[in-house]
Amino acid sequence: MWTTAAVTLSVFCSLMTLGLASTSDNAPVWNYGFGLLLNLIAGFALIWRHEKPFLVLGLAVAGPLFLETDATAALIALFAVARFATGRVLGVSTALVFAACGVSLTYDAFRRRDYSVLTMGVKVAKDGPIPDWNVPLWIAWLVAAFLVAAVTGLAILRRTQSDLDAAVHTRDRYAKQSDALREEAILVAERTRIARDMHDTLAASLSRISLFAGGLQVNSTEGPEKVANSASLIRQTAHDALDDLKRIIGVLRGTGDYAGGRRSIEGVSDLVHSAREAGTHVTYLLDMSPGELGASTSQVAFRVVQEALTNAQKHAQGAPIHVGLHGNSDVGLRIVVRNHLTGAPAFAYGSGTGLTGLSEQVRQIGGTFDAQVVPGEYLVQAWLPWHT
Repeated sequence: MWTTAAVTLSVFCSLMTLGLASTSDNAPVWNYGFGLLLNLIAGFALIWRHEKPFLVLGLAVAGPLFLETDATAALIALFAVARFATGRVLGVSTALVFAACGVSLTYDAFRRRDYSVLTMGVKVAKDGPIPDWNVPLWIAWLVAAFLVAAVTGLAILRRTQSDLDAAVHTRDRYAKQSDALREEAILVAERTRIARDMHDTLAASLSRISLFAGGLQVNSTEGPEKVANSASLIRQTAHDALDDLKRIIGVLRGTGDYAGGRRSIEGVSDLVHSAREAGTHVTYLLDMSPGELGASTSQVAFRVVQEALTNAQKHAQGAPIHVGLHGNSDVGLRIVVRNHLTGAPAFAYGSGTGLTGLSEQVRQIGGTFDAQVVPGEYLVQAWLPWHT
């Protein structure tokens, strides 16, 4: 639509200028004839003003710079150039169009008043003579300067608006990409956490099964009741591990909830009870003030006790174990698990890398973790912030 309007306006102004010039004696016919031809070519060339802006601008200024014709096509071509050009390129283009407009309007100013665009609005006495040109020359160049400045200013304004729109679009696109990456990072972190918990949970359960199976092997001669009890513990532990695995798979499929359950601090008593059923002597001391413990702290506390109990049962089979939880909202939660040192275990067990991952989990929520051998004992200690 804008291209059609630009071509139509340019051709109309060229034909109007031809009509005004042909009635004046100020220029020979070949002057405005060639000017019309060049302007018609430039007018139709405006179709490609965005693809070939400098070529179109050169065609548009050729006519009005040297012949008696208008500079409408030159102004339209300048608008297209000023939409993207800056610095010296824009300065040269503006100067060329200003010169073309100034020359064109100078021709117009030298026509008789009734054939001049500059004086077209001036009334002439009905019966009086038509006066000759009396418009100061500087008026023509002032009007040319105004036209060029207006066109250039509008083009720069449009360019600025386009740049702002592009910047807003780019910002929105980057914001969407950033949100998508953030969501993906959260999802990956959550899946990593679930995978880590799955590993820790199943590793602990399998270690207990291995422990019970070893005990079954050692105590196989102590009668069917002892064997049946050990077999029952193996079956129950395997069943619990399978339930944990099903719950984790449900979370990964989006059909389950992995929070809460026995994996919070409330499940520590179940861990102690299970260890006692396996024949381990465990003392459990709970000294915690009333108050809601943070979800992350509760889950990590469960993992600390679970891993420490499993390691103690594997490495110090038959030795008594002490589990203590102390704290309140002011000082945080302190966990202590200790066992007496004994000889090597009676059967093989896993890689023993659980404490390393456990230390990382504790530090991720701002806590501290330490596992070391002290005289006669193996001591696991952890401190966790209360509200996390």
